Amino acid sequence: MTEAFSDRDEFDDIFNKQGDMERYFRHITYWKKPSAVFEKAWKPLCDVYECPDHFSVVVELAWVDEEKVEVTLHGRLLSIRGHRRQFRPPDMSNTYMLEINYGDFERVLELPTDIDADATRAIYRRGLLEIILPKLQRDKLRSVDVRDE
Repeated sequence: MTEAFSDRDEFDDIFNKQGDMERYFRHITYWKKPSAVFEKAWKPLCDVYECPDHFSVVVELAWVDEEKVEVTLHGRLLSIRGHRRQFRPPDMSNTYMLEINYGDFERVLELPTDIDADATRAIYRRGLLEIILPKLQRDKLRSVDVRDE
């Protein structure tokens, strides 16, 4: 009879360990690896809208200084790069959850049509960056003469 109780204790240990593992995996979604250590750059969320004469790209960049944002356009490729510094309360003693990305970010989007780079503009307000990309009109395209030599 003593043997049965000792087997049962080992069996209970297995269930306790299973419960520990279930709790671990249930809470792992609240943990976050530091992007600066594991990733080159994080990607901010963005929306892309097509209007009849332009595209509008809206990028969520809360807590990013305007001077830390670089927007470049190469042909149809739009690149948005920058850096968000990490906010830490001065009297912080522990961290329970980290969901906000910090550090360097980069987002590269390919647009479906040619863009008028000279008329492109960007507006940064309330943590959202809006980039207005006018479509290049066909009459502004330059043709190249081909000659036989």
